[in-house]
Amino acid sequence: MYLYENQNLNMMKTNTFKLLLLSLMICSGLYAQSTSATLIKKVEGFSHPESVVFNQDKNEYYISNMADREEGDGFISRVSAEGEIIELKWIDGLKDPKGLLIKDDKVYVTNNTELIEISIADSKILRRIQVEGSKSLNDITVDAVGNIFISDSGKSAIYLMPGDSANMMVPEDKKGEIIEYLDSTRLEYVNGLFAQKDHLYAAAWGENNDGNFLKIDMDTREIEKISKEGIGNLDGVQPVGEDAFYISDWATGKIHLIKKDGEITEVLTSEKSAGDIFFDVEKDQLVLPMNHQNAVWWYQLQ
Repeated sequence: MYLYENQNLNMMKTNTFKLLLLSLMICSGLYAQSTSATLIKKVEGFSHPESVVFNQDKNEYYISNMADREEGDGFISRVSAEGEIIELKWIDGLKDPKGLLIKDDKVYVTNNTELIEISIADSKILRRIQVEGSKSLNDITVDAVGNIFISDSGKSAIYLMPGDSANMMVPEDKKGEIIEYLDSTRLEYVNGLFAQKDHLYAAAWGENNDGNFLKIDMDTREIEKISKEGIGNLDGVQPVGEDAFYISDWATGKIHLIKKDGEITEVLTSEKSAGDIFFDVEKDQLVLPMNHQNAVWWYQLQ
């Protein structure tokens, strides 16, 4: 019995050390130096997949499928950590679903001009929230106090659903609603979004393959270009530590590592239509939803 308890204690110490080490690596940005990758897996059978997120608690991916963009033909798939499709149409009846976000015990997905809230435990839609004035909602992100931000690529705008402890002034009659946060041509038809500390980082689609990587001050709403020149039709954005991001160029299939000072390095080239990517920190892998290929591709970073 003593030996068994000792083994358990040692295992707990090892796991705690691993988690601490992983946390230190993430915070220090050690993962930001991966600038090459190898394709290790292709999983087919999807219908124009757009976005990928990973549920740590369930150890599974959720993947949005735009399908043929007709009313009710879009859906979300459940996929195992190993890349096996568990349930192709876990949530269906959608229209053009794109960005995905896991918050608490729910999945949020942008669905054309509405935000859909899904219960993970019950596998059902809880709410459909119409976003007034929107044209084509895309990516979605959440900040440290629970504010949800949504990009509108069709309008070159960003919407806000204030959290319960919102750190910005919201009119009393607008609390609990989704309101317009920023509308500007300087957003360059914003696509990918990621909230980090006091800023939003945005991958812009641009007009002529010239979308930039942008930084938006959450309080002042000032927009700043991080990239020194247009990069492409930017889609997904994933943080790599605190000083860099992986971004995808939909038009070329290129994945770039871009630092906050604007330094950019090409990591890999897939094929045209690489969408809203996911960076698996623990496995050091990039997961690419390939829209035209109806597949999801896994790359091992090196």
